[in-house]
Amino acid sequence: MLWAMESLERSVYATAAYYSALRWPLTLAELTEHLIPPTRFGGTSITPSIGDIAPVLDRLIASGVVMTGDGLAWTAGALNDSVRERVRRHNANAHAWKRMLPSARFLQVVPYVRMVAASGSLALGSTGPQSDWDVFVVVQAGRLYTARTFLMLVAALMGRLRTKRHRTAPDMFCFNHIVTTGGLAIRHRSIFVAHALAWLVPIYDPQRYAARLRDANQWTADTIIRPGDLSFERRALRESRVLALIRRCAEVIFDTFVGDALEYVLRVWQQRRIQRDPATRAPGGRVVADDRELEFHPRSFESTVLARYRVLLARVGMERYAERDSGLTKK
Repeated sequence: MLWAMESLERSVYATAAYYSALRWPLTLAELTEHLIPPTRFGGTSITPSIGDIAPVLDRLIASGVVMTGDGLAWTAGALNDSVRERVRRHNANAHAWKRMLPSARFLQVVPYVRMVAASGSLALGSTGPQSDWDVFVVVQAGRLYTARTFLMLVAALMGRLRTKRHRTAPDMFCFNHIVTTGGLAIRHRSIFVAHALAWLVPIYDPQRYAARLRDANQWTADTIIRPGDLSFERRALRESRVLALIRRCAEVIFDTFVGDALEYVLRVWQQRRIQRDPATRAPGGRVVADDRELEFHPRSFESTVLARYRVLLARVGMERYAERDSGLTKK
C-alpha cells in the first residue's frame, strides 16, 4: 500500500493510526487540527485545509484501510468498539470537568504557580470512571520545589491529592509534570509528547504561559501540523482577586532569604525521596527531578501507544515511519 499512497494520504492515515493507538477515533476537524505533517512522509511543507483532507480521507475509507462511523474515523485493525467507547467517555469527561473546575480554582492560591493546564485523558476527553485529573503546571524558576509542596498541600486539604498509595484515584489531582518558567522547552521529545502538549487545556493562565510554552517548543511542528494553536474549547477559570492577593502576599514573604532556605531544604528532601523510590528506575517510564522540571511518569503510556502505532503502520507497509519514544527507561 505504501507505494500507492501520496504523502498527504500517508499523513492522514498515520494520524488516524496514531489516535487509533490511543483508542480515540477522530472527527474530520480533529484529524485536520492534529494532522502529522506530510513532510514527515516525504511531502512538501504545506498546511492542508479540511477541504484538502476530506477527499483524501474518503479515498482511504474506500480502500478499506480507514473505517468510519458516527462521524469518527479510525484505522482498520483498531478496536471497533472505540466509537461507542468515545461517546461514553465524552459524557464522563463532561462530568469530570464539572467536578474538577471548582477544586482547580483553589490552586491559584499556591505561591509561584503561573499556569495550570489539564493534560492526559482529561484534556483529550477520554476520562473513565477511575481516571484521576492529570495537570501540567508552570511555576516560577527558582521555586520549583516550594510550589510543588504547596500544590500538594492545597490539594490534600481539599481531599483531592493522588499519592503513590492510590492504585486508582478518581477525582484527584495528579501533578505529574511541573516545569519552571525557565524550563518551558521540553527536553524529552517524541510524537507522543508533541501531541500531548498540543492537547493541553489551560485552566489558570493569567500571564499567557500556554502561548509561551508553544513558542518554546517549535520542534513539535515536525510531528503535528498545528502545534498547540489553542483553538480548542476554552475552560479557563476567572482569576480570583482574593486568592491572587493571598498568593502575592506569600510570594513577598518567600522572595527573601527565608524562601531561598525553604527551597533548598525542600529540593534536597524531595530529590532524595525521589531517587530512593524504586519507581524512579523502573523500566518503561521516566522520572525527572532537577532544577527546571519535575516529571513523574514511571509507567508511561507512551511505549504502549507507539507499539500499537507501529503495528498499524506495518499493516499498510509504512514500517519505515515508526516513531521512537522520548527516551524512556529501558529494561
